[in-house]
Amino acid sequence: MSAGSRVRLRTIVWLALAAAVAGCAPTRHTIEPYRSHPAAGASIEARAEAICEQGFVGPRTPPETRFVTDGCSLWLDDGWGEPCCVEHDIRYWCGGGAKERRAADASLRACVDANAPGWVAEMMWLGVRVGGHPIFPTPYRWGYGRAYRPWYGEYSAPPHEP
Repeated sequence: MSAGSRVRLRTIVWLALAAAVAGCAPTRHTIEPYRSHPAAGASIEARAEAICEQGFVGPRTPPETRFVTDGCSLWLDDGWGEPCCVEHDIRYWCGGGAKERRAADASLRACVDANAPGWVAEMMWLGVRVGGHPIFPTPYRWGYGRAYRPWYGEYSAPPHEP
């Protein structure tokens, strides 16, 4: 097999893997109570918008799409991680700069570490640091509530008129 054929094959495999992983991510709430109770779903969506508007380093314009959560994306847990993961999802949905992403991931690690064995927190942290990068066109990437672009954005709120 020639070097060019190996590169093409490797590229096809990576693209297929990315498409498969992207297909696993939800476009609607998949955890309770948000999935079955519209009022709970609306409440967490309003909370996510408020957190995003407040911003992590200043006011921020909320994303174009509504907030959805799947709890701990691609991770099995017995409910101990969901509160940590929903908070993390809110920050990932909103997006922002690389410093904000590091802070969101550190917050997830600390929350999980308080509720599960330390190795779980480290594995989850590693998973979000690698798999949540904005370069990946997945619905659980950093800034997933916004149109895809493979870099960090600041998404500032427009100035308020007097």
